[in-house]
This record gives sequence, structure tokens and C-alpha cells, in this order.
Amino acid sequence: MMKSLRKRGAIVAFAAAALVATTGAPPAGAVPQDDFATLASTSTFPLADPDTVLAKDGSYVTYGTTVGAGTGARCGATGKLYVPVLVHGSGNSVGMTNCASHDALPSGPGGWAEPGGSVWAPGVARFGDRFFMFYTASRKGSGQKCIGRAVADSARGPFQNQGEWACPDAGRWALDANPFVGGGNLYVTYRDDAITTGAGTGISTVRTDGEGRAIWDTRRDMLKSADITWDSAKINGGTHVVENPSMWKEADGRWYLMYSGNNWDSARYSTGIANCGTTPLPSSRCTPIREGVTRPFFGFTGTAGLNPIRGLPGNHQGPGGMDVFRAADGTARVVWHWWDGGPRFPMTGVLTRPTSGFLVS
Repeated sequence: MMKSLRKRGAIVAFAAAALVATTGAPPAGAVPQDDFATLASTSTFPLADPDTVLAKDGSYVTYGTTVGAGTGARCGATGKLYVPVLVHGSGNSVGMTNCASHDALPSGPGGWAEPGGSVWAPGVARFGDRFFMFYTASRKGSGQKCIGRAVADSARGPFQNQGEWACPDAGRWALDANPFVGGGNLYVTYRDDAITTGAGTGISTVRTDGEGRAIWDTRRDMLKSADITWDSAKINGGTHVVENPSMWKEADGRWYLMYSGNNWDSARYSTGIANCGTTPLPSSRCTPIREGVTRPFFGFTGTAGLNPIRGLPGNHQGPGGMDVFRAADGTARVVWHWWDGGPRFPMTGVLTRPTSGFLVS
């Protein structure tokens, strides 16, 4: 893409100028980005843990964690939003919007959860002619983070609760569920602390039946926090966090796992990538690519970051919750959030795989 240093410099300069025009100034500690032809599309709506799907009408729907009544601009939505919906783009133009149109789960978490409690990190996939949502909430009476399931005929909802989906024994947490389709089957990958002990966390994937119910004897360990070291670098608190997973298949027939690590409310929150082989249910755990044991793949490249292998458009702090989805033409896209010391904001970009490795532009 970059045919000369002059052209490369012009593109970087254009990207930097666009960032200043959008935000007023580059982020603190930012360094020049390389290999980016354009900046990704960002939103001023504060939305954490975003997940995006292509709707039946060709638009894109992005969901996220619960927001309060006075949070963010609205274009139809009012009050507290359990699962805020941002509708944007069409065809192969994904883009982003700055307002929430409605609530995809207006009834809130199901009866298994704390009444009126928040919903975290909803993940949605189209399977057949329906859309399946898996979301995190606090279990009634215990506060344990567990996963619920909901179903709708439209990507925009409203989703109808189908009850508790996963809640491990001994109070271990299950959260950040992200469904995906492969080989005609629906799978869910999620943070699964039941596969670790103490301060450790992990990620599992399981196949479901046609209603999205887990077939538990298919569950596989995908990654444990003990498999990497950057998740605990300079952390606040004792938990070694790997979470917010997303699985996708590349043209080489291999499945890859994206995941977040470190403290979410810091510049260090970053995204790792692991190679899981030729099946979404591998016989052994996935392998972090490149120097992924000691360094995140995507992250903030300023001094407060963790020396990632590659930066992201805008070079914002704390980029995580990255989810891979497909545009109308089948090309891979990503959505993620970044952190500015307060709210988190969603961005979408294009995921490609040049010879130097994965790239978001």
C-alpha cells in the first residue's frame, strides 16, 4: 500500500490531521502511527464492550454495556438502556454513529439476575434466521457474574430472555460471552474462570444446540492467563485478566482468538491474538502469535502502554473488547472501545492481514 516514503509520510500526516480535527488534539503520549491508510470510525457515544452485527436490512447494529438515563446522545432512545443500540452504515460501509436509537433488551436481565441490575458485554450472532444474544449480569442474591441468553428475530431486538446460560460452581465467574458461527454450528467463547484457580482467569469455547443452549461436553480450554505475562504487568489489584474474547476464521482455514488483558481502566488494557488451529474446538490451548506471550498485539503505543506489537488508528489508551465481524462483502471488520480516563468509546475499522501480520485501519 505504501509505495514511497513520501506517500507514507503524507498518509500519516493526513491521519494525524484528521485525529486533531475530530478530537481537538492527539491523545497524551501518542506517537506517530505507521501502516495506517485511514483512521477508523469512532463515536462520541460512551459505549463499553461493543459488539457489532450485520442486520438483515444491510445496516450495522452495535450493542454495549448498560448506560444510565443521562448518558450519551439519543436518537429515539430514552432513559436507562440495558443494552444500548447504535445503528450505523450500510452495505460495505460500516462507519459509526454518535447516538443510541433504542434498547435491545428493554426488559433487562432475566429473572435469574439481580432485578434492575446492569448488563455487561452483550455478544450477538445471527444463526439461521434469528439473532442470539449472550450477556453478563450479576446472579440474584450472590453478585456472581454469570451469563444469560436471549433471542430475537431482528438484530435490533427486542430480545427475549431465555434464562441463565452459564454460572460456574464455587462462585467462579463466567462473562463476556461472544457467539459465532462455523461449519453450520453456533459456538460461544467466553471468559471462564472455572478453568483456573485463585487470581487466574481463562477463556473457553463451547458448541450449542439450535436454541443456543450449551452442549457442555464440547467445551474446550482456549487460553489461560498463565499462558501470557503482559496481562499482569503493572496491574492494580490481584486478578490476572484475560477476557472479552472473539473468534474468527481466516482464509488459511485457521481459527484465531482475540482477547483483552490487564486493567480495563488503564492505558495498559490491550488486545492479544492467538492461533487456535483448524477447528474452533482445538484439542490444546491456542498459541499467542508473534511475541504475544510477553507483548499484546494491539495496544496504546505511548509510554503508559505495554509496548504492543502494533498500534491502532487514533492510538487511544486502553483499547480492548475487540470483536471481529463480517461486512456485507465478507471482509473482516473489527469494533473495539478505548478509554480516556472516564467513559469508553467505540470504534470500527477494517481488519487485514499483510505479510507483517494483522492490521487494523
